[in-house]
Amino acid sequence: MQRDIEVKLLRALVAVVDEGGFARAAQALHVTQPTISQQIQRLESVVETPLFHRTRRPLRLSPVGREVVAHARRVLLLNTEVLSTVSALRTQERLNMGCSVHFADGLSTMLAQLSLDRPQLCCAVTTGMSEELAGKIAAEELDAAILLGAETSRGEMLGRVRLSWFGQAPALPGGEFPVALVGGGSALSRRVVETLAEHRVRWRAAPWCADPLAVRAAVGAGLAYTVLPAGAHHGDPSLRPVPAGLLGPEPEPLPVHLAFSPSAGDSLVDAARAAARAMLKDLPLSLP
Repeated sequence: MQRDIEVKLLRALVAVVDEGGFARAAQALHVTQPTISQQIQRLESVVETPLFHRTRRPLRLSPVGREVVAHARRVLLLNTEVLSTVSALRTQERLNMGCSVHFADGLSTMLAQLSLDRPQLCCAVTTGMSEELAGKIAAEELDAAILLGAETSRGEMLGRVRLSWFGQAPALPGGEFPVALVGGGSALSRRVVETLAEHRVRWRAAPWCADPLAVRAAVGAGLAYTVLPAGAHHGDPSLRPVPAGLLGPEPEPLPVHLAFSPSAGDSLVDAARAAARAMLKDLPLSLP
């Protein structure tokens, strides 16, 4: 049968040793002396051997008692560490932040800034398409999210991001331009298609893809054109701005929204605003 030692029994033993007797241990632990005596007796019944030489004065530990005291100190220290850690985790503020994949370049800046400004804040980041993140906001799976071209019932507009054409690819047979778009009906892809149609630019999707990183790779490899936030080539040398007028004018800017879940409190809203400012500070963002 497994035998377990209660922490309070070890605490009583250490108190008797440190205070030099049962009476003083009782005072230190704010209990009665009979209680201390009973706890020591219970501890001795567990280890099945005396812990003190009771026939001697002053009170002295037996060899087993000295061994138990050494282990007891480590157990009490670990007990304190566990409770302190759990208490810190329980009281630590946590922000579940969503970020459109189109702004993922600013994640390192955002996390670095938050660690300086709000070291007590634990920030978990989810990237994805804005429409998907908006659904997570409504389901309260996220506290806040930075969205491109998508709006939710609770949030605020941060501005409009200027867009530019990028790529360097030969025209396809028939004079069509290969354009790489993110699938899934994103606001950015819709804006690109609308712009090409409005200016009667002949184009072909090459390829439709659910992953914006794959779109960037196709553009960087010289296989297609696409639209990204203006200045994206500063952080990615493989992206080359398209000569003015080749695909018509630049698409109109898209709104950027900071969305909040219905239950997000003021503290998390403020933290999300700070995160958004850090993430978007290098983007060509006009005021609302």
